[in-house]
Amino acid sequence: MDKFLKFLKNKWFLLGISFLSLIYVFFLGKIAQLVFTCYLETENMTTLSIMYVFVNFLFAVLMFFTRKQVPTIITAVLIPLEAFVILIVGFGQWHIIIPPIAVSAVIFLACGVGESFKTVVGTIFLMMFVVGGLVYSVFLNFGISLRYVMVDQIYEEDQELDYSARSLDYLTTSDGRYRLVSYTKERDDLVITEYYIEEAYKDEEYPFASFRRSFGCRKVLATAYENASPNPRWISDQLLYIDGKTVDAEELFAPPSPEEETTEETTSKEPPARITITEAGASHPASETAPEAAESASEETSAE
Repeated sequence: MDKFLKFLKNKWFLLGISFLSLIYVFFLGKIAQLVFTCYLETENMTTLSIMYVFVNFLFAVLMFFTRKQVPTIITAVLIPLEAFVILIVGFGQWHIIIPPIAVSAVIFLACGVGESFKTVVGTIFLMMFVVGGLVYSVFLNFGISLRYVMVDQIYEEDQELDYSARSLDYLTTSDGRYRLVSYTKERDDLVITEYYIEEAYKDEEYPFASFRRSFGCRKVLATAYENASPNPRWISDQLLYIDGKTVDAEELFAPPSPEEETTEETTSKEPPARITITEAGASHPASETAPEAAESASEETSAE
């Protein structure tokens, strides 16, 4: 027993084990990326939360055991920054946010650096979490989030996806490459339904969890129809029929060519396949009423 304890306290053994703490840096980075770009689906949230807490606890024990080793000290300085990123990109999802924040606080205070360094850097981290969290919560009250800003900068589309309004009744292509997702919410006493196409092939599957790629989705319709629906359906693996129009998903997600960028700068023509329709209180879609109006006008002309 004494030999075993002596082996565990061997500095070379501790140094080797401490390199495993760097895995936690990658782990938190992956969590931040998934929370920001995907919608989490799980059949049992309780089981997933327990597993998530256990993984964080396991790394906490490992890093506390090797807290005086250089790799663990480096990890202890990096993970508060990653925990702050998770706080911002996943604001409100406290079951995901709290475990890494707790682990990063404990390991940073326990790591083998000087007390003066802990005091100065720890104060900076504390102000970062408190002030940054408060400021970001104020921005959220005005509908401004990191996702909103990033989508606007990268894709030039103002999108703020409210996952609480997301419908899980997906319309997916036969090859599983694209899916149509709807978000229904009340706005100005109207029930607004927005339809987005997502790149389903970018989903990530894990045990007990599926991360549905939502970042970079494209809005194809926004409607407030009360007595009719746009009747969406996939005509093929890339063509979507919705509200009497056809949308090419491949064209929708294709990066603009230099010629198209020049045309957009010199003309006011809207990009193809970008469809946004808002009809408040209409009983039938415009695509259905237009042909009827044309037929009635033709009959009147013939009668004359």
